[in-house]
Amino acid sequence: MLDIHITEFYNDMARILATLYRHFPRQVSIYIEDISGPDTPDEYGLHSDRHIACFNTVLWLTEEGLMRFSDHERTLAVNHCVLTLDGFRLLSHIDPVEGGVSRIDELRVALQEGSSDMTEAVLRQLLMEHRPNR
Repeated sequence: MLDIHITEFYNDMARILATLYRHFPRQVSIYIEDISGPDTPDEYGLHSDRHIACFNTVLWLTEEGLMRFSDHERTLAVNHCVLTLDGFRLLSHIDPVEGGVSRIDELRVALQEGSSDMTEAVLRQLLMEHRPNR
């Protein structure tokens, strides 16, 4: 059985972290549709499960100490987002085994190639090295 929601989680996480790294140390707004794709709310104005999952990825990254933000506009956007020191260190880490390539460069290649498997592998390694302050 394929767990598509986990693949989407890793892809969303990669896009969010790459965006924050690209703008670091500036605070930026992240629009959920820019990460998850267009959303069509239902007749009651409720967003799709895909949209909500992407929004929750932002919340999860924040809870795990990889990013922070000041506020959000419902589930449409998250404002004043920036990587935490831990997030910055993990993405800037250069792996000597991988030929001196930084993790953010590995992530960018995976995103460019559209490889969910490569994206997941890079992020699994990042998460294994992350030690949240709890």
